[in-house]
Amino acid sequence: MGEKKVLEVMVIEDDLFSVAILEHYGKKLDDFILNIHHTVSLEDSLVFLDNNPQIEIIFLDYRVHSNITGLEILQHLRARGINIPVIIITGSGNEEVAVAMMKAGASDYLVKGHISPTVLNKSIRDVLSKYNQMNKSNIDKDSFLKDMAIQTSLNGVCILDLNYMITYVNPSLVNMWGYDSEKEIVGKPIRDLLYSPGDCDKVIEGLKNKKSWAGELIAKKKNLDTFYVQSLFSFLKINKEDKIGLVASFIDITKIKEAEKKREALYKGIMEVFALRAEEVGNVETAGHIHRIASYVRFITEKLRELDYFKDYIDEKYINDVSYASMLHDVGKWRTPNEILLKPHELTEAEWKIMRQHPLLGVEMLTPLLKYKGSNQYLKLVESVILYHHERWDGKGYPEGLKGEEIPLSARIVALADMYDALTSHRSYRKALTHEEAFEVMKREKERFDPRIWKVFEKNHLEFKRIRESIE
Repeated sequence: MGEKKVLEVMVIEDDLFSVAILEHYGKKLDDFILNIHHTVSLEDSLVFLDNNPQIEIIFLDYRVHSNITGLEILQHLRARGINIPVIIITGSGNEEVAVAMMKAGASDYLVKGHISPTVLNKSIRDVLSKYNQMNKSNIDKDSFLKDMAIQTSLNGVCILDLNYMITYVNPSLVNMWGYDSEKEIVGKPIRDLLYSPGDCDKVIEGLKNKKSWAGELIAKKKNLDTFYVQSLFSFLKINKEDKIGLVASFIDITKIKEAEKKREALYKGIMEVFALRAEEVGNVETAGHIHRIASYVRFITEKLRELDYFKDYIDEKYINDVSYASMLHDVGKWRTPNEILLKPHELTEAEWKIMRQHPLLGVEMLTPLLKYKGSNQYLKLVESVILYHHERWDGKGYPEGLKGEEIPLSARIVALADMYDALTSHRSYRKALTHEEAFEVMKREKERFDPRIWKVFEKNHLEFKRIRESIE
């Protein structure tokens, strides 16, 4: 047996277990040894490829992100002139996926669960052979692969110059936007295809210091109808003189968004009933408590969005979702004995141990709904708020003793809102504190809060007083 060839390989995959399998098999191949480099996002992959031209093969997961498929990433790689072999890793042997990926310039595809050292070795050997044959032919492989990725794509794809003017559109984009021919679109600014000019500004801002930008946009058809698209923008090399332009790809997700809205409306209705019922059963407070929490949370989140650190993370949907989710923070108290909830004296250590179970009980109660959370942001926020709203920034909270950024942002926000409302509300064992008294208590305890959230409260605490007085 001859000496094995060492291959520099990049794996674009968000599942570490799948990466570990490739690394394991990569040491057991007959003809090759795989030196694997792992990335997840298109942005990281482009940066890595720019700095590591020695990469010889790319393994790309078809479902590398919840919103962006491997097909889109492949299109952007090919459009950028990256012509090395790409082997797609799919979760199933879906023939339509395989055809779409091969049309877009994939070299081969493998099905998870059916990969073995023998299968992997044969795939690598075959794709390298085809790649070497293409190198020996007179075909301009850069142009050939780029055309495959864009022209035949089922996704809408366009090429832009640096002024965001459209210089090329594929047939799918013409059809998606309801135009009759590409001539009606070429020469327009990309903002003309979007419903809100602010969306274009958001993309431009997002690309200032990055090689790519991904997100949902609202598009505007020729007849002015609107529809939702999942979009991906990245910089590319137009030609050999290295003139830089952009490629943008779009998937129509309108039906998905409409279905999500209906599901979330149902979820939120069910969850609000749960929250109100929990308050009634526990006799802890009136419905005013959960609506005050939601108002405090909305206010804090809107202020956090103004900070550079959070502006790319917090959008209007996140604000709405976390506000609704916060109403369920104490739903687990429904299953906490009333003799503990309503005890007119301080709790014993044994009683506190029972009380501290309510975050876990809350998640357990809602498991029939939460098990469907998948990529649904609202249900994920519900789970994190219920489970972690008693965690503390200094690590002294419960149920898991998480610290700092380990605690989900949603739970950090609710933690402050909940403490303020608890201090300013009557309890069976004490009278409500005034706003001023509550502020001083929280000031002494500020180490328990995310410093950025504390600053929002400290600067705007009178707004909390106003909300408290307006919702009884």
